Amino acid sequence: MVMLSIVVSIYNVENYLEKCLDSVCNQTFKDFECLLVNDGSLDGSEEICKKFVEKDKRFSLINKVNGGLSSARNAGMEKAIGKYIYFLDSDDYLYDTAMEKCVNKLESDQSEMVIFDVMQHNLKNNTSQIIKNNFYENKTYNIKENKELLIGILNAAWNKMYLRDLFLKNNISYPYGYYYEDLGTTYRLLVNCDKISFINEPLYNYLSDRPGNITQQFNNNVYHVLDMVKINVDYFKEKGIYEKYYEELKFLGGVNILECLKKTRNVNEWDMVEKYIDVCFYVIDNMWPEFPKCKYNILREKNNWIYANKFFLKTYLKLRKLIKR
Repeated sequence: MVMLSIVVSIYNVENYLEKCLDSVCNQTFKDFECLLVNDGSLDGSEEICKKFVEKDKRFSLINKVNGGLSSARNAGMEKAIGKYIYFLDSDDYLYDTAMEKCVNKLESDQSEMVIFDVMQHNLKNNTSQIIKNNFYENKTYNIKENKELLIGILNAAWNKMYLRDLFLKNNISYPYGYYYEDLGTTYRLLVNCDKISFINEPLYNYLSDRPGNITQQFNNNVYHVLDMVKINVDYFKEKGIYEKYYEELKFLGGVNILECLKKTRNVNEWDMVEKYIDVCFYVIDNMWPEFPKCKYNILREKNNWIYANKFFLKTYLKLRKLIKR
């Protein structure tokens, strides 16, 4: 049994994949398996994978029909045998000591999850910035004692390493067929953690705006954010703790919906935009009728007040469209 399983989900990333996998090879921590899940790539990604499998016995290739990121991660998780598991996005890359520091932290703290800082790169502007966590590495946390965990961390899978049993024993997997799958998974995992650790330094390089990045797109998949919000709400209700974390879940759901509503600025199909706005506010009004009133500041970012009101948002978008003409 290896100590760590690294799952790399791969789809049409031939321009980034070699750098990503080199960063795995260069890890100072050596006791790992790396599961390369080729999710039906149509470019040269599979051939790059085969090169790494041939030169390093720790790498193995799983070819599957395209099913999306959730499907790829779940396929890797089914084959994983490590005590710990880590999910690496194939267009990003790791610092050399990332896996060593994570495993050591999990072992020393006997925690189920470790969360680390990220270096975010913006290709368009050629800029970089550190995304920090406001929690400390000299202590451990859980949501029972620290509700702010629900609103204070990235929902991304890739800045966390997990005890693999955290998924298995709680029957948690990534929601199949959905985008925004991390939003629908991370917080269910948090509920089941007695100890969560932090590392206060960046261990991961994230490309925030590469061409083809789904987070930049507006299509019918933006509705999936509403499904992920519902998954969280339903899970907390099932656990009998929804009321206890009502304000945190309202903030979490609200800010994620607002971020998707912001994408409507650059969409020309008004019928599509209007329908999406109506559906979003139908969900918001039914879950949180007092929205955007909240214990935490949902309107903390500039102009958020526009997107938090259906009338203001529709008016703003119509005026924006007229000005562009």
